[in-house]
Amino acid sequence: MRKLLLPLMLAAALTGRTSSIDSLVGMKLRQQGVVPSPQCSDARLVRRLYLVTTDRIPTSEQVRSYLRNRNREVLVDSLLASEGFVEKMTLKWGDLLRIKSEFPSTHWPNAVQAYNKWLTDRFRANMPYDAFVRTLLLGTGSNFRVPETNIYRTGSDRAPETQADNIALLFTGRRQAPPEWSVFFTQLRFKGTGEWKEEILCLDIDVPAPALPVRLAEGVSVKLREGTDYRVPFVEWLTSDANRPFARAMANRMWFWFMGRGIVEPCDDMSPENAPSNAPLLEYLTDRFIASGYDLHALAREILLSETFSRSSLSAGGNEADSLWFSHYPLRRLTSEQLNDAVCDITGVPDLYSSRAPEPFTNYPAGTRAIQLGDGTVTTTQLELFGRPSRDLALESNRDNRLDSKQLLYLLNSTNVYDKLRTSPYLKSLSQRKLGVKGTVREIYLRVLGRPASDREVGAVTAWAAGLPQRNRLRNMAESLMWALLNSDEFIFMN
Repeated sequence: MRKLLLPLMLAAALTGRTSSIDSLVGMKLRQQGVVPSPQCSDARLVRRLYLVTTDRIPTSEQVRSYLRNRNREVLVDSLLASEGFVEKMTLKWGDLLRIKSEFPSTHWPNAVQAYNKWLTDRFRANMPYDAFVRTLLLGTGSNFRVPETNIYRTGSDRAPETQADNIALLFTGRRQAPPEWSVFFTQLRFKGTGEWKEEILCLDIDVPAPALPVRLAEGVSVKLREGTDYRVPFVEWLTSDANRPFARAMANRMWFWFMGRGIVEPCDDMSPENAPSNAPLLEYLTDRFIASGYDLHALAREILLSETFSRSSLSAGGNEADSLWFSHYPLRRLTSEQLNDAVCDITGVPDLYSSRAPEPFTNYPAGTRAIQLGDGTVTTTQLELFGRPSRDLALESNRDNRLDSKQLLYLLNSTNVYDKLRTSPYLKSLSQRKLGVKGTVREIYLRVLGRPASDREVGAVTAWAAGLPQRNRLRNMAESLMWALLNSDEFIFMN
């Protein structure tokens, strides 16, 4: 497969394409006889970029700024360097590592806080992915003071076979590890301390080493030596350039996070029986990721700057049946955190969160966002209703982004949403700016949907508002319009 990439890249150069991703996607579309959709609007693109990188909708000024300069590379670089992207990555890995105070992970709040801070610090520094995984898998010590050791404490079953399966799923996308891998985790031991819920991860170096070399993969084995950490040779091989499934799994996962569908789908079922929809594309991303030194920002940047990412979600030329080859951007509902935080951002009224775990924090500080919770135990009715994962499984499918009638009824009838609109400081300030009905309509469209309102939309709302009672007309119009837009498909979906 890798031998095919050179002629494919040459073909891209000859056709004038600037993105190898687009060349490979385009070649697959031509092979399948599928027409690609055109590029989405600039306003749609800026909303999409903010949501996929920070889980946050752009502000009105951020939309205006992009529409003035239209410098996509500058925007992408600023988003990847932002604290929002750090929070996004911490959330995604919190899901995968099942960071949760109580059952079944039972990390407890001290470890949850330390674990999330560890992740945040690594993503803020853009730590190379191979170094990130090596550090994560080779720690020993207190689960409170060496938080990465919690990867081995998740759940009640800490058998070597379970540890191997968990690591295979996280870092190679395989649902089950080869049986030989369990030997690398036979030395792990856990000791309690005098501090409540603290445990020490240590190694029993007296565990006998197997007499024969242990098989890592086809044609690759290692001879373990007694008195050493058996994890070390395994992790060094796992994260090496020679082990392409390691880089391939992360490349596919990043593609899934940004595009809504993996090249291998489900993205965490990379078995030989589950073939990629575009094998040359996946191998190209794998090559690029390895060549970059496992730079997550570089991998993300290449995907986000491609024409494939910025295609319209609207079908064209009969491509509506395509769900495999990325002829158009997959339409998907905003995640529970995105929806929850967007309503708070739009109205200017934050939610309050509290933990049922007994220590150390009962109430989260005012202004905490759903994306910042970092503990699967802390939740609300709204977050659960819109599919926030329980963090009981390390599968992307544990997050449910389907739209159902209960969610629609909630948005239409929720006292939580109504109270935010009624007490919104943003709506109060907007009504005091004396923009008139048309100016107010334009501001609300930009704030809620991230795009300018069309003349037709402004005219329709203006005509409707004329029939409202004169008293508090502007405020009542603004509140009703905002509620209507929050219930629109254009707000609820990333498109």
